[in-house]
Amino acid sequence: MTWKKISLLLCVFGFLKEFRPSEPFVTEYLTGPWKNFTETQVTQEIYPVGTYSYMATLVAVFLVTDLVRYKPVIILCGITGSCTYITLILAQSIWEMEIVQFLIGLFLASEVAYFTYIYAKVSKLHYQEVTSYTRTAILLGRFTASVASQLTVSLNVLNYHQLNYLTLSALILATIWALFLPSVSQSIYFHRPMDAVSNESSAFENEVSRVEHAKGKRSHSQQNLQFEALNKNSSLTTKVKNAYYFLWNDFLAAYSNFYVLKWSIWWSFATCGYTQVINYVQLLWQDSLEGEDSVYNAGVEAVYTILGALTAFGVGKLRLNWPAIGEATLSIFALLQGSSLIVASQTYNIWLSYTIYVIFGLLYQAMITIASSEVAKNLSEDSYGLIFGVNTLIALLLQSLLTFVVTGKNVLALPIRAQYLVYGGFFITLGVVFFMIAVFTTVVRCKNGKRFLLWQPGETSDSS
Repeated sequence: MTWKKISLLLCVFGFLKEFRPSEPFVTEYLTGPWKNFTETQVTQEIYPVGTYSYMATLVAVFLVTDLVRYKPVIILCGITGSCTYITLILAQSIWEMEIVQFLIGLFLASEVAYFTYIYAKVSKLHYQEVTSYTRTAILLGRFTASVASQLTVSLNVLNYHQLNYLTLSALILATIWALFLPSVSQSIYFHRPMDAVSNESSAFENEVSRVEHAKGKRSHSQQNLQFEALNKNSSLTTKVKNAYYFLWNDFLAAYSNFYVLKWSIWWSFATCGYTQVINYVQLLWQDSLEGEDSVYNAGVEAVYTILGALTAFGVGKLRLNWPAIGEATLSIFALLQGSSLIVASQTYNIWLSYTIYVIFGLLYQAMITIASSEVAKNLSEDSYGLIFGVNTLIALLLQSLLTFVVTGKNVLALPIRAQYLVYGGFFITLGVVFFMIAVFTTVVRCKNGKRFLLWQPGETSDSS
């Protein structure tokens, strides 16, 4: 099957997976007459489970995805999403809603198969094109869902409960569609082609030999025997050993690069804060909607999706000297995000709150686009999924800690507006830290005699 046909199949799945028109009004649904949960129950007992589930299942799903070669986990993604909304429609108690949140976490974790499938099935020559197509399909699915949601609610065609049936139908179709995806014969770590295994094992052996020889711990002949055994034995145990060596080697190669480490730290902390903000923003909006006859959550999401896509596209075209100005830019954007969240925590004007949400999200989309690009430039192609996944895992660990402390009923258990003060402080702290890193980077560059250029006319290897 040609790469274009594979792209089309994958894009249709991505569109259907993201067509979830019930999401913009899920808090209204849970606290409305259909479920009758209180705001405190939603904040402290229901939503946190989704965060914990996503974190707990991500590593296992990532490894299983590579082991079973993608397609089964893509199908699992559709099945899990379908089960989520079947359970949501039927659930009436807190513990049933906790099951819903666990399924949501597993659904989000299994999306890793969708994002890594293309790298195993499509030639490297088409990575950029296919990635662009699949990202566009996702955004188009979200935009279409938001528009459909707002129109059907505003025109009284469907209520919040009935929107769940639209979402469920799309996810069932996505599951069926996933069955037609072609199977994958290889994967990045557990089922790497033997020529790649041999080449990378030799390279890894040479590096280990150099280090161990300096330490006087292992002979070259011993290493030859070890890697020869790894290459000749095709058992599951050997595949696991091979995967371990490749995973660890890619991990060390990436995070020993200080430039990658800096951008990854921002990536993880900013994603933690961003995800927390969007997870609980409907509760903040609900607190500002008293006396309002209409709710425009989905319309705002539609506007944000389109502007976010345009922002990511536009920022990707900028040829700025990110090694020189990256930390300063990250600092300024984080400070702006923190300040906007503090304003959002104080205002009861729903339109100002909507506007702040869009601005906050666009600032994040702009810089996460740059962060992804800058990290990817300094990685080998095979390690994209691993490093992006590790950064996401760290973000989830941080978010779980933040959720436990801020919303946990046995810890701070803050009301929603106090939560947003904390989130604002979180981003301001992040901005201050990166301001100090920016000052340090500037001083080092000046000492090394490097020119401070704002614009970068072409590609550069300058990653100090």
